[in-house]
Amino acid sequence: MPAGSRNRIRAVVAIVFYILIPTMILSGCASEQVCSTKPTFFPPPPDEPRIQWLTGITSAEDVGARESQSKFSLILSGRERPDIIKKIGKANGITPHNNKLYVAETSHGRITIIDPVTGTFEYLKGLATPKGVLQAPTSITFDKEGNLYVADTGRKEIVVYDKEGNYRDAFGKDFDKASKIVAVAFFGDSLYALDLGTSRIRVLDPKTGAETRSFGYNEKPNQSLRAPVDFTIDAAGAVYVTNRGNNKVIKYDIDGNFLGSFGGIGERAGNFVRPKGITVDDAGRIYVVDAGFNIVQLFDDQFRLLTLFGWPGLETGSLNLPSGIAVTKENISYFQQFAVPGFKLELLIYVVNQYGQEFCIPRISVYGLGQMEGKKE
Repeated sequence: MPAGSRNRIRAVVAIVFYILIPTMILSGCASEQVCSTKPTFFPPPPDEPRIQWLTGITSAEDVGARESQSKFSLILSGRERPDIIKKIGKANGITPHNNKLYVAETSHGRITIIDPVTGTFEYLKGLATPKGVLQAPTSITFDKEGNLYVADTGRKEIVVYDKEGNYRDAFGKDFDKASKIVAVAFFGDSLYALDLGTSRIRVLDPKTGAETRSFGYNEKPNQSLRAPVDFTIDAAGAVYVTNRGNNKVIKYDIDGNFLGSFGGIGERAGNFVRPKGITVDDAGRIYVVDAGFNIVQLFDDQFRLLTLFGWPGLETGSLNLPSGIAVTKENISYFQQFAVPGFKLELLIYVVNQYGQEFCIPRISVYGLGQMEGKKE
């Protein structure tokens, strides 16, 4: 990265910490606003744009979905009721799967399924059965057959639904008493479960829920997990974990061998205040959510900072207490319509915001990674 770009990134981080965060807090008291749809690019000029804020999703209305009143209800009430607009509550995890978005709404105890292309906005079917009721879901993953696994910190279980969304099973209550599974992910035929309570990753047989091994907790402090909050596994089997105990990202191989770490507490770019969600794209770029700075920092596979985005105080594209993050190539052609002419999307980035809707920050911020046509890497 050129020295000029690094200096500009440091300047942005300083502005976020000292000026813009207090401004955003005060703006929450402002009167009702008309939300802008102006495109915002990261990094800002004079650097070449690589990420554009595209749009946001807070309710069914944002994808064109509405649930109309039934004729039976109209007959009983004798009057017409306004259309019901489903809204996303406080959420943590977000997972793209088969062109749909699965959102773990922790506050409402439900999984919301959004299809932005067809405009559908619905809830997981299995929630309607007593055994399938969720309390505080935080993370979602899928196996090869399309079965859905949900980490629920309220139930203290991993809850399993089949590919149709029907409740199938639940396990995890026989783990350590201090156990608190906050995130789940698949690699191969094994289910990996991140345990915040005991600072380790448990490797499970998804058919039985039995633990086969664990890793991440060892005698070397610089290689051990410390209050881990989220993790991701890349296509090669490398495991990346965000830790709030030391404000670092720790990397292991799929067998649990330590491969490195980066970050640490601090106000400089490349450090973290409150690391949360993390994901890795097919090119090995690492996306780390920082809920303290209200930004996402983007690193290469050598842990070098590439850029950051989402800082407070922008007309569009700001984040507010961001949590989950996901990247995907699904539905790029649909979201290309939100990009400015000439900006070609390569990847979509979804970031969950837990707060900020009163000042036009959506529950899900949608960004596009790409570049202006005719430009080279």
